[in-house]
Amino acid sequence: MFYQSGILLRSSALELPRAAHGFSTRLGGVSADPATREMNLAFGREDPDPVVYENIGIFARAVTDGRYGGERVICAPQIHSDKIRYVTPADAGDGVTRRSPDDEGFDGFVTDRPGVILTVRIADCVPILFAGLREDGSPAVAATHAGWRGTVAGIAARAVEKLTALGVPKSGIAAAIGPHIGSCCFEVKEDFRSAVRAARGAGFASRHIKDRGGSLYADLTGMNLEILAEAGIGAERIDVAADCTACRPDLFHSHRKTGGRRGAMGAAVAILDEETAL
Repeated sequence: MFYQSGILLRSSALELPRAAHGFSTRLGGVSADPATREMNLAFGREDPDPVVYENIGIFARAVTDGRYGGERVICAPQIHSDKIRYVTPADAGDGVTRRSPDDEGFDGFVTDRPGVILTVRIADCVPILFAGLREDGSPAVAATHAGWRGTVAGIAARAVEKLTALGVPKSGIAAAIGPHIGSCCFEVKEDFRSAVRAARGAGFASRHIKDRGGSLYADLTGMNLEILAEAGIGAERIDVAADCTACRPDLFHSHRKTGGRRGAMGAAVAILDEETAL
């Protein structure tokens, strides 16, 4: 179940020992421009860099209940792919306090190490956070940005693969799908349907792209749920936020709703050091 926690949305599905997470809205930050206020976590938009740095710090402290600051966040250029990077505390700050060495970009992160806040940015695309426990009780976590291309490429399933490679049994993985554009608002064209058919087959496309009144609408939630089910993560271990970002411009940044003049929200997950988790 998703619930409000301060300036964040959280999911009860991810509440594991030493794991922290959160999904931002557009509220709670210091951005003053109408397009980006109040909470914008993306550089290169309407805000000067110091404002974005301050927002990232606010977000990081909210996610970790004050234990970590913005210097522990890692971001990357997001390229709508299925690429997921394994990171450690040494990588904290990439894309935030220093230029990311991964100029080619990534759309997800995974770690089994404490001290780095895995962060993806969204403004209609699908944020999916994962957490699970290994046999020794230690956690591993992942964060993915699933635009439609990343969705049909199977980035959600790739995150499951990465976590199982770190020793988390599939039966122990939970996922939370954060706010994103819903099928109510995600109108697409025939070339979109053709691309989805080519990537995942006609049956998949027909299940998740529907004709309503002569227009096509795509269901990214359904696509990711099916892909996660195929990867062995049942619906009982997946939490889905109810809100559509395009329906609620008062609460969320939406690329579609604003024609691209907007900020970006964040979805983040971290493992806490044992001493900070007390």
